[in-house]
Amino acid sequence: MTALFLSAFLPDTPRNRDSLAAAGKRMTELAYRTRTSPVDEPDGCTRTRCAGVHNGYPGSEHRWALHCLLCNQDIDVFPSHMRKRTGANPAPPRRHKGCTHSGPRRAAKRAARYAELGIALPDWDTDAHAALAT
Repeated sequence: MTALFLSAFLPDTPRNRDSLAAAGKRMTELAYRTRTSPVDEPDGCTRTRCAGVHNGYPGSEHRWALHCLLCNQDIDVFPSHMRKRTGANPAPPRRHKGCTHSGPRRAAKRAARYAELGIALPDWDTDAHAALAT
């Protein structure tokens, strides 16, 4: 895996470095990694929303070029979609759209793939933990 870094347009501030560390931890839990092949980042992207995908950690409102180790697909995800949702409608972090290992029906397959990769199954993935117990 390539070392995590901030996207070129994102200022190097303590908050952005902390967010990068948190996103990196969640990325590992979801069995994602940074892509080995770079993407063409948009010219002139700023902190306002842009449609582009970024190689480095782009902040929550931009897409990050990652690779899913479970289904072996290159993906473009918003880091905010990787976070645990809290508040009135709490939910665990979610996998990317189209992942062949996503959802309760695929919990056993997901647990087996995590084990195959040597990645710890996240505590919040209760479906996969239940599948291991049976």
